Amino acid sequence: MHLRHLVIIRFFLILTLLLASGIVSRFSPIPMWPVATVTLSLLAINLASLYRISATQPNQHFELALHLLIDIVAVAALAYYTGGVSNPFLSYILVPVCIAASVLPSLYAWALSALAIALYGALLFWFHPLDIFVPHNSHQHHSMGMNVHMIGMWFNFSLSALLISFFIVRMTATVRQHQSELNSLREEDLRNEQLIGVATQAAGTAHELGTPLSTIKVLLNEMASDQEPSSNIGKDIAVLQEQITQCGNILQRLRQRADIELLTNPEAMPASEYCRQLLDHWQLLRPEATTISHLSDALKGCAVTMHPTIEQAIINVLNNAADASTQSINVHVDTDGTQLIWRIVDDGVGLTHDAKRLIGKQPVSTKPDGLGIGLFLTHASIQRYGGTVTLETSENGGTLTTINLPLGDS
Repeated sequence: MHLRHLVIIRFFLILTLLLASGIVSRFSPIPMWPVATVTLSLLAINLASLYRISATQPNQHFELALHLLIDIVAVAALAYYTGGVSNPFLSYILVPVCIAASVLPSLYAWALSALAIALYGALLFWFHPLDIFVPHNSHQHHSMGMNVHMIGMWFNFSLSALLISFFIVRMTATVRQHQSELNSLREEDLRNEQLIGVATQAAGTAHELGTPLSTIKVLLNEMASDQEPSSNIGKDIAVLQEQITQCGNILQRLRQRADIELLTNPEAMPASEYCRQLLDHWQLLRPEATTISHLSDALKGCAVTMHPTIEQAIINVLNNAADASTQSINVHVDTDGTQLIWRIVDDGVGLTHDAKRLIGKQPVSTKPDGLGIGLFLTHASIQRYGGTVTLETSENGGTLTTINLPLGDS
């Protein structure tokens, strides 16, 4: 996009040079060969740039800076053969300086600004005079020398170039920062809309699950009364009853978490107790999972104030690790005094590059029957309350999930 605009501007520059050369040549002889060479070179570069615009590769900063450099040098070369700083057209080199300050990183902008100032200064001393641009006031100048007016022009140009580079670079950086913040807010709003949709569906589903769970519980009780507790079927029924009870408890906690007071003012509790209760609760949900857990001694002196949704977010990560692992998962919980740090390691196949890129931005699953909602909700919940979630490949080839949570609810 920037290169296309630059090509259009350069076509206007070439047309202006041709018209100016034709007009000036009527009043004063000009060195046509150097002027024609520079003008035709600019035309050739611009025609080549038209092909570059049609290419699919993106325009790099270095490429745009090179084109602006060509314009600055070309205009300075024309001024060298047509009167130096006395040529009013020389001030055009401010245009590439402005463009560089607007669209390029500050390093390129300052470099092109310094070059323009240096070339302008050099043209105070080295140039071919042109009669039409030489003032004819014998009291204030020598026809081949420079006067106070020309020095003032150079000083004004230098000040203008520096101020343009400084302020436009600063303003452009500010605009880019604001645009980045707006993009982040749009992504957050989109994620919140998705969360609201998921939460609405979850509330409706939880309400609907109450009736079938009650029916299953009654049937299991009747089946249990017909079987010996020591038989295999009796043991299976006992496990099913325990799982149904857990389902009921989960729905009960879901209703409790809807309490405004609990949501806005979660209770503080010792960090070690919070983590142990969470792990015990998860182990009841996943009795078949083998877990090697370690709670650091540093947790004993800390208290945590966690939003209720944080617990479910951590359980989602533990469930994913258990699903991915073939043997056991390792859970290590520690603190640095300001954050609660969970490190969960599985021995699965790890995450693909595409999965790592999309996790946290939209629902994605690497399991054949997965919905992809778990990790999406985990990222959203933890980030909402000031935490972070990172996933990386562990030493054994599985996935290391690190959760950092502020000790106090933010």
